[in-house]
Amino acid sequence: MSNIQTAIFPQGLALGDNFCNRELEKKRLKANVLSARSTLIMSPRRYGKTSLVLQVLRSAKLPFAHIDLFFELNELEVQNTILKAIGDILLTIESTPKKAFTFVTEFFSDLSVSFSVANSRVSIEFSKSRKSPAKTVLDALKKLDTILEKRQQQVVLFFDEFQRVSQITESETLEGALRHIAQESKNVVFIFSGSNRHLLDSMFSDRAKPLYKLCDRIILGRITAEYYVPFIKDKFKKSLKLSISDSVIDMILELTERHSYYVNLLCHRVCLEGAVPTEDRVEEIWRDYVLEEKSNVSQEMDLLSANQAKMLMAIAKYGETVKPLSGEFITLTKFSLSSASQAIKALEKRDYIAINDGAYTIIDPVIKYIYLFAV
Repeated sequence: MSNIQTAIFPQGLALGDNFCNRELEKKRLKANVLSARSTLIMSPRRYGKTSLVLQVLRSAKLPFAHIDLFFELNELEVQNTILKAIGDILLTIESTPKKAFTFVTEFFSDLSVSFSVANSRVSIEFSKSRKSPAKTVLDALKKLDTILEKRQQQVVLFFDEFQRVSQITESETLEGALRHIAQESKNVVFIFSGSNRHLLDSMFSDRAKPLYKLCDRIILGRITAEYYVPFIKDKFKKSLKLSISDSVIDMILELTERHSYYVNLLCHRVCLEGAVPTEDRVEEIWRDYVLEEKSNVSQEMDLLSANQAKMLMAIAKYGETVKPLSGEFITLTKFSLSSASQAIKALEKRDYIAINDGAYTIIDPVIKYIYLFAV
């Protein structure tokens, strides 16, 4: 596998020259950061949320912590992950390692939190504090804000997969602690990101919730062909010395439906050909990948109810031309109106489908391709 091919079409974070467009979102997010305005970024998984935030934070040249909550199991783990992030930030804002260690030691000793420092990273032991996780986090953030105010310094806390907080915490006190600091501080800037739009909507749009209307909301859509075509053409030409035709790029974008993760994946596999393939060969490469993924998709579909799986298939076949709750759709698919409505609501809640220009579409192009072409 060529390191160049992997670098220009990465399957993970796309940073630097590998980051495509999002100019309006970058400008807006950077303005929010510099003005200490909290931001919520939403999109389905693998649309490039994390890449966008890290791209902006690196250009802003501010100390920041990336707090990924995807694997946290309870409030205590969330607390310790936040405390670790604060500790890592404190290490970066001191001028020497010795001063940094003393700084962090004093900070956590006052909070009665057990910690260790190794290789310039802070590790938090399971807190022995008698305070609740929310109170511990609030006290830590207040202390951090006081320190930053004295130093006239700004830092950013980037919470990734933030919907996990609502899934694993027993109350909303932790969300309340974060809101308190976000509203009061001009030194600690908050960015929240997540892929479960239903849960995030509940957390940030419900009047009864602590985070109601706290953030400027940025919703990422798919990058248009207007930007993708020259970007892909340039990458092939400059990095691989290959001239790729617009028709081949159009085929890549059609098959992947401009889903960022799959665009990079298919471009990477096209690179492995060693020469620019035909449009037919591009579709063969995509079909081979879909076949590789079929068993994983099948296992995922087994978790759906029979009606939900049937609705996904129906939307793949008819969703772009017939509205799912119309009489024509009901006749074609043999759904009852109530069953169709229930299945659609469940699939929307689980982020399998989205509404676009009045029609429902399947978010993941691999799932759609499997259903549409009976792969």
